[in-house]
Amino acid sequence: MKRWIFFITILLMAWTLGSQPLVGQEKTAAKIITDWAAAYQKKVSPEEEGLFGIEIKGEGGGVWTVSIEPGRKVKVRAGEPDKPTFLFTTDLSTLRKIDKGEINALTAAGRAKASDSAPVDIKFMPDVQPSPEVMKKIFHYGFHFFIPGTPEIIYFDEAHSRFVHGGNVVIFYYTTGLRTAWYQVKKGMVINQDESDQVNPFPTLFICTRGEGRAKLGGKTITLKKGMMVYIPAGMSHMFWNENDEPMEGIIIMFGPGA
Repeated sequence: MKRWIFFITILLMAWTLGSQPLVGQEKTAAKIITDWAAAYQKKVSPEEEGLFGIEIKGEGGGVWTVSIEPGRKVKVRAGEPDKPTFLFTTDLSTLRKIDKGEINALTAAGRAKASDSAPVDIKFMPDVQPSPEVMKKIFHYGFHFFIPGTPEIIYFDEAHSRFVHGGNVVIFYYTTGLRTAWYQVKKGMVINQDESDQVNPFPTLFICTRGEGRAKLGGKTITLKKGMMVYIPAGMSHMFWNENDEPMEGIIIMFGPGA
């Protein structure tokens, strides 16, 4: 009897250790991507079709293809897509941060210019161009696939941000005709200091939620304060900065054709 109790105890210990990750053990890229696919399958529309790749560079990396078929079928396989499409490229460290909610994929991909480096990039396969239709899919999967589960939550503060355009930014949601983000402008920071970044072909709303700062809009300098919204028409030059110890924070909404 004692021998049977011993064996049962060993089996229970083995099952317990096998069903839980070891302390300090990080998830592999394959595990993260397959977990995301399983989560996305629960919220995908029945008629949706899609195909994209995820390339993890460096140690622990590889390439995986994600395919979405009608009937809420989301599949993951190792290897590049067999049809022309786009790939999200990153490294394992960034992938794990996204999985833990420390940063979201769109924030990790944010940049002022296409030539700037970022933790997440987009690679287009031959015969694929960044058309509005393709960009809409990139924004869709960059948000909905890379944020597992529902409701889809993004945290915005300095710890979850990246330095882009001269300030700390967390991107909320992008789609064709709409871009939304949170900005933090600390003392000495200047948003759009480069004149080539100061004009957009679409309107912008800046909603100040904390602190106080300054803005130069179309040649006119104004003071921005908490509880204040400013409308920036398409084609108007705009620059923001902060000379105060308290950070200025706000929500930015860009919309309309071209956004």
